[in-house]
Amino acid sequence: MEHAIFEALHGSLSPEAHTRVNSELALKQLELETDFSLAIINVALSGHADISIRQAAIVQLRGYVGRHWSIGSAKYEPGPIPDQQLKSQVREKAFSLLVNDDRKLCSVAAAVVASMAKYDWPDEWPQLFLQLVELLHSSSKSHTHSAMCVFSEWVSSDMSEQHMEQIGILLPELLRIFVSTGEYELNTRAMAVRVFSDCIEIISNMSSAQKTFADAHAPPILKEWMKPILDVFKQPIANGNGSGSIIQLKSECIKSVVKAAEGFPKYMLPFNASILEALWMQLQDIKEPFVHAFVYEDSEHSESATNMLVYCDEGGNTYSVDSYLLGIFEWLAKAAEIKSMRKFFIAGAENNAGTIAPTPFFGQLVSVLMSYAQITSEMLNDWVDDMDLFVADEDEEGYRFNVRVSVQELIQTFDMLFSRPLAVALGDAARERTELAAQWRQNQNNNWWLVSEAMLWAVGLAAESIVDRFENGTVGGQLDIGALFESDVWPLAQSASFPFGQGRAFVFASSFAKILPSNIASVLVDASCSAVSNSELHPAVRLSAVRATSNFCAYLPEDITRAHQAGFINGLATIIPQLSEDSAHIALDALHSALQVDQGITASLEPVISQMAMGIWQKYPGDVLLTSIVIDIVEDMAGNSHASEAFTRHALPIIGAAITQGTDGMVVSSAIDLLAGLVKGGPSPMPEGYTDAIFPSLMQVLSTSSDSEVLQSGQSCLKYFVQKDAERICRWHDSHGVTGIELIVRFVSVMLSPDSSESAALFIGDLVVKIVQKCSALISGDILTELVRVVTDRLATARTASFCSSLVPLYAQLSLRHPAEVASLLGNMSFGGQSGLQVVLSAWFKNYMDVQGYYNRKISAIALTRLFTLGDPRISDFVVQGDLIPNAVNKGKIVTRSMSRIHPDQYTQIPAAAKIVKLLLAEVDMDVESLFARASGAGLGAAVDDLEPDGDEDWEDDGYSEGNGYDGGTAVDKYSYLSDLIDGGVDFEERDDDDDDDDVLSDPIYNQDLNEALGSFMRQVVQGNQGDFHETIAPLLTEKEASLLDKLCTVS
Repeated sequence: MEHAIFEALHGSLSPEAHTRVNSELALKQLELETDFSLAIINVALSGHADISIRQAAIVQLRGYVGRHWSIGSAKYEPGPIPDQQLKSQVREKAFSLLVNDDRKLCSVAAAVVASMAKYDWPDEWPQLFLQLVELLHSSSKSHTHSAMCVFSEWVSSDMSEQHMEQIGILLPELLRIFVSTGEYELNTRAMAVRVFSDCIEIISNMSSAQKTFADAHAPPILKEWMKPILDVFKQPIANGNGSGSIIQLKSECIKSVVKAAEGFPKYMLPFNASILEALWMQLQDIKEPFVHAFVYEDSEHSESATNMLVYCDEGGNTYSVDSYLLGIFEWLAKAAEIKSMRKFFIAGAENNAGTIAPTPFFGQLVSVLMSYAQITSEMLNDWVDDMDLFVADEDEEGYRFNVRVSVQELIQTFDMLFSRPLAVALGDAARERTELAAQWRQNQNNNWWLVSEAMLWAVGLAAESIVDRFENGTVGGQLDIGALFESDVWPLAQSASFPFGQGRAFVFASSFAKILPSNIASVLVDASCSAVSNSELHPAVRLSAVRATSNFCAYLPEDITRAHQAGFINGLATIIPQLSEDSAHIALDALHSALQVDQGITASLEPVISQMAMGIWQKYPGDVLLTSIVIDIVEDMAGNSHASEAFTRHALPIIGAAITQGTDGMVVSSAIDLLAGLVKGGPSPMPEGYTDAIFPSLMQVLSTSSDSEVLQSGQSCLKYFVQKDAERICRWHDSHGVTGIELIVRFVSVMLSPDSSESAALFIGDLVVKIVQKCSALISGDILTELVRVVTDRLATARTASFCSSLVPLYAQLSLRHPAEVASLLGNMSFGGQSGLQVVLSAWFKNYMDVQGYYNRKISAIALTRLFTLGDPRISDFVVQGDLIPNAVNKGKIVTRSMSRIHPDQYTQIPAAAKIVKLLLAEVDMDVESLFARASGAGLGAAVDDLEPDGDEDWEDDGYSEGNGYDGGTAVDKYSYLSDLIDGGVDFEERDDDDDDDDVLSDPIYNQDLNEALGSFMRQVVQGNQGDFHETIAPLLTEKEASLLDKLCTVS
């Protein structure tokens, strides 16, 4: 066996592909032998085998442990599982490899031991933990390092709150190793800090269940660790002995500080100022070496700086200062949110917005961030080789995380927290960086463009808030955008030798489109349009111009962009065919923006537009992002009265063919989504013949498909058919006389059958609601009754909250219109021993808070008030689940799944009328600040404070409006802002589907103030003693509910 394994391992390392594949297959077959694990560990221990074979044996054993060691493994594959006697021998031999002289072999063996521990400790391998702790005390640095390797994997992946005893033993050992500067290697000390970070995360995770434990143990632990961590921060990167591995230690230290800040913000307060001071010194010290090592590759200091900031250990692992910087920037973002740290960033009276200014430190920090934000030579080389990477990195949510992206997130955090001071700091830093760039340009230093580009990039991150302040007249002299155009934008725009800088000029200018003088805007639009069409320009310039023109079309007045609309769209027609799947989205976004400029010009270019949109979809029908943009374009073209008919004539055959002839479910689903966009954007009623052309084919596909995506897309598409053309759908019939609405109801019945997946029917509720809204007067009562019966029957057995909550709006809609009739209809239905009314109320109450959508939440609440007002005993006397009863057995404990099964949660049993009151009070409580802000400014703070629990007072919580910085407003101003969120000034909840649904917009409830309506309802209930409120409902309210109700009753 061992010889066979040796030969297979040797073959698996062969450079010849055929030999390698056959050997890997042989190893797979050998794994099915009972004694495989013992044989392969013997190969790993063999002193005669080459080290590469021994390492390969350990790696293979690790995979074997995941596949065959335990049936509980997520990667388990059928095969014999070693018995305990065999496992014991293998474990002992694997552990012995930890004290091997070869560091690489020890590291791989550590991973195997950690994998075994996942399944065998503590039951079959109880001595493991203490053996490893003992190894930490070994006189051999290598042995200690091996034990740390095991803990590094074991603690992070498999230890939890259940292992606090072991963590308590481990933490002092980790600290001892960390602070023993001369005794242990830097990478061993770094691993100790890494394991400490994992322990901190575990302790913080249990703080909610065992706050007393965390409060008692976290402060002393942090106090012990923060001082040596600060000492590490204060050490220079170049530590004099030529060992750059201090970078690894610093990186682990900053990660631990970030985790501590996340888990125990309160207990980190005493250390934050010292941490900030140390990290600020580091940022300043690293700045020059960083740009010489990573940005200015032609610098004479590049080699020495790289040697300082990049370290490669003897195992071939590379450690760069990047990870350290990422941690610093992440911690700074968290620090900025803490009230006690605010003094380091902003100065002035926070109740007087005009006096707030950046501190000298904040101004210097912003300038330093601009230096770190420069494009590195590695990024430039990547972009030159692959323009898709350039597009991805320039996207706001790119998938590559690096120092520049980390700086971006930090500046955006500052913009959210301190927008006004940030604008001042950006202005000061911009002037400083502009002077440097101008000096370098004059001295013919070609790196000048990198300085200008990074500065414009950083200022552009705050463009939205800066533009808002310009429009409101509150920027003043904080940031001179005009000066930036003269000093940086125009020079970059004219520098064809630096295409990525040239592209930045276009993008930056478009970010401030709203406030550009018309003469400058016209020049920029003309230049951008020309760049998009000019195939001789560098692709980076053309793609940047595409982004820029998209902004210009969206934000500039029509009289500036109209003259260039046709040229821009025709230019896009030349560039889109050249773009890959990963880059096409920016051109489609730009096309979508251009369509809005002038409807007539858009219509005249319909052939070009339809060819672009449908062509890119046919090329990449499975790309979700591209399809979503094409759908937007399809909706716009269908809604353009001048272009709708022609666009439909071009698009519908393509869509129809994909639906009826497609074999890939994803493509069919995508085509149905396009059809939904065509119907949604088109006129109502739809053109004659439209339904006949596509509706039968759609129903045929939906009646035979089992693909969840196809079925979900079909439900949404049918909803728009019913919304736009209900009368024709009801009139249309097939050759057997079955009407369109009857086919849809049959489809609903199939989707709601017990055999159908709940996820596949996730949007069936929206379709049913739309049928009720549009077809009630067009179809017989029997069809509606059958529809309600089918939905209720499925609701009785539904399991997931998302599915149940999607069906609830049907009953809300019906109850709004005819509450008494609905109660009677449901009351006379029977499902599994319960009436339909009981089924619906149980599901409604249980999933009330899971109902999605602004409008649906409103109608759900108002409908419950209608049902309550009925006073129907079938409702008021129905007993449902009430409040959670405190579980004394589980109190103060971490409740595992087994404990919850033995001692499950218990609830009070209350009448449905009381449940309705409780749910509606909870609804009001969610928006309590906006309710009282509308009612009165007097005593507002006290009213809210009485209802809200005390929180961490040191976190940001006052005088703050997201995106507007510290406005110094009064309490009423603050709560009025929140009121705006609720009333529609800001999209507080997802309302996209509501905003373009005429049926929803025309419903008075959509614009009704829900809090005021519920407040009025509560006052009527209390004052009129409806539902025997004082006798049967009031005693069942919690203290918080009763307090809120008292407040509601005092609001006039």
